[in-house]
Amino acid sequence: MGEFWKRTIFGIMFAVVVLGCLFLGGMFAAIMLTAVVMIGSTEVSNLYSKGSDVPLRNVAQVLSIMLFVFLASFAESPDTMEGSLFLAPIFFNIPLLIALFSKKHDYIKVVGATWLSMIFVAFPCGIMMMFYNEYFIGTDKGWLLLIFSIILIWVNDIFAYLTGVSIGRHKLFERISPKKTIEGSIGGAVFTMLFAYLLNRFVLNVFFFDNYLNDIQVLILALGVIVFGTLGDLTESMMKRHAGVKDSSNLIPGHGGILDRFDATFMAIPFVFIYLTLIN
Repeated sequence: MGEFWKRTIFGIMFAVVVLGCLFLGGMFAAIMLTAVVMIGSTEVSNLYSKGSDVPLRNVAQVLSIMLFVFLASFAESPDTMEGSLFLAPIFFNIPLLIALFSKKHDYIKVVGATWLSMIFVAFPCGIMMMFYNEYFIGTDKGWLLLIFSIILIWVNDIFAYLTGVSIGRHKLFERISPKKTIEGSIGGAVFTMLFAYLLNRFVLNVFFFDNYLNDIQVLILALGVIVFGTLGDLTESMMKRHAGVKDSSNLIPGHGGILDRFDATFMAIPFVFIYLTLIN
């Protein structure tokens, strides 16, 4: 099987699983995102350590899952969990205590891997669960806005790649990602904003919402997705370059690991959530 067809087939399979679970919501979304946190946190810790550092991977994985479950529980019952929010900082103090008493691992590995796993992976996944509660988004169709935002991320990624391959000449951030170009980023942004405008006006606001997002608001949302999605992509590229690897893992043939597929999502979705809560 050629590389193009391998990427295409497994890319479609990945999209169907992710969007299908988010569409079904409830336990389907929770289980899928738990798997993302579990695998993603392991990939982060592997970038910080050698394969023999199993305890380090376990610490990052367990604490990341605990933080995700805490945020998912808050997303499900914000009224009953509101008083428990003061417990959240405890999750970030535990790695410091582990590093303090660890004789095998230095504190940079323990704290760096665990904090990065929680902040970059677990926290955004917990935020995704909040899209299913009208309390936060102001609509019972928040899941649709989550799917809409993820599709925008993918559209930007696809058209940035296609434009970059076609006419890309000037490097965007050569020190971190030599293949990304300014032309590609502009092309991805133009197509993404156009797609967001058309989908919002002729699909979302016709069949699902009563003008939940007006034309200006959806363009701002799309622009934020583009900017923060690109920053998330570059952040993960920086992590891989530091570790000296091409992909975070070989989990998905032709696409790499969970971090490779969710890097833009991890940074863009928190922006979308904050933006939607501010305008509604």
